[in-house]
Amino acid sequence: MGSELTLALPIPPALGPETDLGGGYSLRPVTNAEAWAMADHLEAKAYQSVSFDWQADAPFALPQGKRHAWLILFAGEVAGWQISRQWDARTAYMVNTALLPQHRGKGVYTRLLPVVLEVLKAEGSALVRSHHHATNNAVLIPKLRAGFCLQGMEIDHHGVIAVLIYSFDPVYREYMDVRCGLKRAEGEVARRLGMDVPEPRPSVPDGSSPA
Repeated sequence: MGSELTLALPIPPALGPETDLGGGYSLRPVTNAEAWAMADHLEAKAYQSVSFDWQADAPFALPQGKRHAWLILFAGEVAGWQISRQWDARTAYMVNTALLPQHRGKGVYTRLLPVVLEVLKAEGSALVRSHHHATNNAVLIPKLRAGFCLQGMEIDHHGVIAVLIYSFDPVYREYMDVRCGLKRAEGEVARRLGMDVPEPRPSVPDGSSPA
């Protein structure tokens, strides 16, 4: 079935070195337009969910910014894709990631994540954002294990959506725990919030009392 779907759309050449994902899978960098063309071509096979049909093209172009796109290949065929773009001045957005059904459950998504995150980190992004159906455990669990945090829920034309954020800054990660009430602000987080940070107390030998 995979070969029948991809025959009508040739696999584009690589823009740079491919990354070995193990198990016979590789990640090929391609242009944003090429990745979207392949995604449109294979969408019916990749997705079982239902989104609102606007029945018209979007009236405006996507915002300008950095873009990345890859095809996931297996045995000379397209097994899936990953498309990312800039969300705002600090944040990258993993717009669209998909694996065809016969390539799921093999750890490909888990192995793909660190490769994509490393590229986004290298270009200077501080945060990585992604949106997923709230019941899509096949994606949510690997992302949470990789260090993404749930930072919101929303309802849009795709349905009920979980908003995930990955931070390359450990202080921001701790800050979000403070904002969620999971811990008290201390150390660098407290300092960045403008709070008084107490000086660390000197250590006292066992059995003695401070003067």
